[in-house]
Formats: sequence, C-alpha cells, structure tokens
Amino acid sequence: MKAISLGGAVGRVSYPGCGMIAGRSADGLSAVIAYFIMGRSPLTKNRVFLEEGGGVKIEPFIKSAMRDEALLVYSPVLAFENKVLIGNGSHTEQIYGSLSSGKSFEEALSSLSYIPDAPNFTPRLTGLVTMDGESFNLKMSLVKSMDPYGASVGRYTYEYENLPAGTGYYLHTCAFDANPLPAFSGEPIQVSVSGSIFDIVADVWENMNAENKVSLWVRTVDLKTHKSMSRIINKNR
Repeated sequence: MKAISLGGAVGRVSYPGCGMIAGRSADGLSAVIAYFIMGRSPLTKNRVFLEEGGGVKIEPFIKSAMRDEALLVYSPVLAFENKVLIGNGSHTEQIYGSLSSGKSFEEALSSLSYIPDAPNFTPRLTGLVTMDGESFNLKMSLVKSMDPYGASVGRYTYEYENLPAGTGYYLHTCAFDANPLPAFSGEPIQVSVSGSIFDIVADVWENMNAENKVSLWVRTVDLKTHKSMSRIINKNR
C-alpha cells in the first residue's frame, strides 16, 4: 500500500462523515492521533468538541436546537493508562468498560453493531493506540451493515505494530456523499504524516470540506516522556 498525503486523503471526499487518524510523526518521536466530525444538516452541524479529563466530549453548540442526542452527543476520545481510545459514538464508553474489565479489543467489539440511523446504518469506528516505552501499537475497527436493510453485520479489525516514522492510517465512516450514505469499505488508508501539531491541524482542517466540517481534535504524544499536546478547532467557535 502506498501512502498518500494526509490532507489529500481527508480532502478526497466531500463528506467522509467522521474520521480518525493515528500514526507516528515524521521524526519518529511522537504518536499522532486525530478525530473529526462533519455534518450535512443544521442538527449535525450544531456540535462542538470540548476537552474533558484527558479526553474529548461532544456538546451541542445551541442546546435548545439539539435532538437525537443519543446518536450525536458522546465522548469520542477517552485516555487511560498508556492508551487512547477513539470512537464515533456512545460505544466508546462501552469499549472502555470492557477493556477495563480485562477483555481484549476484539472481545469488546464482538457484540457491537452499526449505528441505528436507518437508512444510512452508519458504521461504528473504533481506534485504540497503546504506547509502550518508545513504541506504540494501533488497532482500528469498522463495524457496518453488510446490506441495504441492516440485516447483517460485518466486523473488521486491523492491527499495526511499530509504524515507521511519518506513517499513519486514516479510517472514516462514509465512502462518499450520497443518499443514503454508503459505508466505507476496504482497509484503512495509509497516509504520510509530517510537520508539527500545528501543521497537522492546518493540513486536516484546511482540506476538510468547508461546508460540511464541524470539529477537529489532534493530539501528539512524546513516546519517550508520554507528555502530550492537544488542539481543538470548532467551526462554531
């Protein structure tokens, strides 16, 4: 698989839905982790990211205008021990509970299904970054409907160890903009990662579709000291 530029990967689809990115910085010294959300309706655009307890939570920008909170308002990023867990729905907390009880990533995903938002049946994305000393491992999962009616479920898990410097993987929910929205298919996209956290934030944000982008979170973690730096951009703020 040949890596493509991070900005090029994000910008190749006008509506990728939600997306997660994880990899190693160009100098090989840091883990790079990112998550973003997009929206096509006033309801899905009415959201912002806020930092909370080392992670991220989504809140309505205008609370009186929000509905369907169970699907739209959740904690997409949870940090614990030497791990960062990412997900595009309330299942992030469910996976966190399973991991905390000693279950493996795969066991935690075994009962997961797609998001019940027919007719789209949006896939559930999950990512787990585990930092061990100066190395880190990455697992990504896609759980989606395998037919237009939501009758069957497909679960796909991908694992990457000891990524080379400047390499990451990008996974998003929607293959392209349509009605209903078609699910992403295939392996996570290999991307090249370069520059500082500010360069990465700019590269992703500037290549997200201007009409559909809502919020972006990026974190870098020094693999030697495990000190982290995070940045959030909200279109509504």
